[in-house]
Amino acid sequence: MATVKRYSILCPKCNHKFPIFAALHNTIDVDEWIKEKADNHDCKAYADQLAKERAPRPVNPLKASKKGK
Repeated sequence: MATVKRYSILCPKCNHKFPIFAALHNTIDVDEWIKEKADNHDCKAYADQLAKERAPRPVNPLKASKKGK
């Protein structure tokens, strides 16, 4: 049974590390697979995702008013 592993891949274009979870078959060359994933990395989409995750969320005024009571 295959085990899912986490691979941290460094993109050579944007120098960001990004995680990929994968269950690789034993006949796959891991180094070649990692190089292929790094070459196909979408730097702009990853940067947009990080910016969206780090952006402050708007506060619901109805819920914010109940915190002081």
